[in-house]
Amino acid sequence: MLHLVLTCLLLSIASGLSMRRFLLPYFSSGDLAEKSAPVTIVASAVFLAAIAFTVSDQDLWAKSVILMIGLSLAAMFDDARPRLTIALSAVSLAAYLGLRSIS
Repeated sequence: MLHLVLTCLLLSIASGLSMRRFLLPYFSSGDLAEKSAPVTIVASAVFLAAIAFTVSDQDLWAKSVILMIGLSLAAMFDDARPRLTIALSAVSLAAYLGLRSIS
């Protein structure tokens, strides 16, 4: 049970913290340099990987919990320090991958 809760938490952190930066190029606000920044590219990779692992590895109830927690994290955290947020998101995804390889 602890393994399931931990994987849900790690995936929701990875997807939630990178979601705002992933959606940045699809909105008209912001300049071109910010939209094509390396941080945005890393955030896109982390977000898409977290969503792919959520869809492929989790049960239906876990998918909904992960998406709800991810959406609430995306709403709570702003994009004031994008490098720190994306670094935490990438570390969370790496920890999930480590737990996935153990089990």
